[in-house]
Amino acid sequence: MIKLIPVSELLPGMFLHKLEVFWVHDSRVRNQMLLTDPRQIAAIKESGIEKVWIDLAKSVPHASANSETLRVPEITPGGFDSEVERARQIFQQGKGQIMAMFNEARLGTSLDLTSASALVDDIAGSVKRHPSALLSVARLKNHDDYTWLHSMAVCALMVSLAQKMGYDDKQTLRAGMGGLLHDIGKASVPLAILNKPGKLTDEEFIIMQQHPIMGAQMLMEAEADADIIDIALHHHEKFDGSGYPHRLAGKGISELSRMTAVCDVYDAITSMRPYKEGWNPAEAMHRMASWSGHFDRAIFHMFVKSLGIYPVGSLVRLASGRVALVTEVGNTSLLRPKVNIFYSLRTQREIPPEALDLADSFCCDSIIGPEDSNLWQRFNLSSVWRVGATA
Repeated sequence: MIKLIPVSELLPGMFLHKLEVFWVHDSRVRNQMLLTDPRQIAAIKESGIEKVWIDLAKSVPHASANSETLRVPEITPGGFDSEVERARQIFQQGKGQIMAMFNEARLGTSLDLTSASALVDDIAGSVKRHPSALLSVARLKNHDDYTWLHSMAVCALMVSLAQKMGYDDKQTLRAGMGGLLHDIGKASVPLAILNKPGKLTDEEFIIMQQHPIMGAQMLMEAEADADIIDIALHHHEKFDGSGYPHRLAGKGISELSRMTAVCDVYDAITSMRPYKEGWNPAEAMHRMASWSGHFDRAIFHMFVKSLGIYPVGSLVRLASGRVALVTEVGNTSLLRPKVNIFYSLRTQREIPPEALDLADSFCCDSIIGPEDSNLWQRFNLSSVWRVGATA
C-alpha cells in the first residue's frame, strides 16, 4: 500500500517510495529505499519537501511504537495456518529491508544493523512458535528473489539449528543475525556475475570468491560484533581445509561459521536459481551427507535432526502408491512427517490434495523414499502447500 504522508511523520523503518522532487542531492537519500538513519530523514526535511510517498508493505513494522499504519496485524500463536500467514508477512517486509541493505552496501553506505536485529527477532519468533511455517514459505521463493530471501532463509535455518544444539535465546539470536548477514559481501560483486544464468568462468569465480572478505570489511565498518564478522568471512570454509578464503580446517573454523556453512549450502542447493532447478530437500540431505570433508559431521547430524530426514518441501513416494509434499516435520519421528498427498501413481492422475500425519497412530501409510523433483516440475505445488493446515 502506497501512502502520502507529511515529512514530519517520517520515521526510521519506513520505506521511501517516491520523493516527487529531483533537488535532493544527499547521497544517502533516493527513491525506493528503506530509511534506516535519522540523518536521511533530516536531509529530506532540510530540502523543504512537505510530503513524500511511503510503501507500507515494504516498511519495517518496528519503525514506530505510535504508528498504527505500520504495525503487522497481531496473529495469536497457535496453528500452522496462522503462523504461515505471519511468516508470509515477515518475508514480504523483510525482502524490502534486505534489498535496501544490499543497495546501500553496493553504494558504499555504511550499514545500519538496528533494523536487521528487529528482523532476526521476527524470524526467530516464528521459528520458535512453529518451525515448519516459515521454512515452508521460504521454500516458495523464485530465482528472482533468491539473493534477498536466501538471507532470511539461512537466518531461519540457523535459528532452528541453534535451538536444536541447545543455544540459549541470546546465542540463538546471534546465530540468526550471522545467517541474515552472511552474504552481505555479494553487494560488492558485479550484477553481471551475481545474476549470471550459467556457470561462472574461472576469472568470474575468483571475483565471486572475494565476497566473504568484502562482507567482513563492510561489517567491520558497521562495528558489528566479531562473531558476526567471522561468519561473513568464513562461511565458505570447509572442514577438510579446502574452502576459502583462508583454507581453515576443523575446529580452526568457528562453530557459528561451521553451522552457517551447512545452512547456506542446504538453502542454495534446494532453491530455484537462474541456471538450475532446486534439488528435492530429501535428496539434498542425502547428497550433503555423502560429501566427505565438506561439513563438521556432528553439526550436520544436528542439522538433520532440526529439519528431519525428509525436510519441509520434500517430495516423497508413499507405500500406498501416492506422491506427497512434506509440509511439517514430524513431532515424534524424523521418518514420519506431515504431508499433503496430491498424486496417485496407480491411476497416473492428480488427486484432490489431502493432509496426512504419518506419525498418527491410525495412519497405515509410510514413506518409501524421495521423489525426483525434476519429474514434478509441471505441477503447481504452491496450491498443495496449505491444504488441510490446522487453524
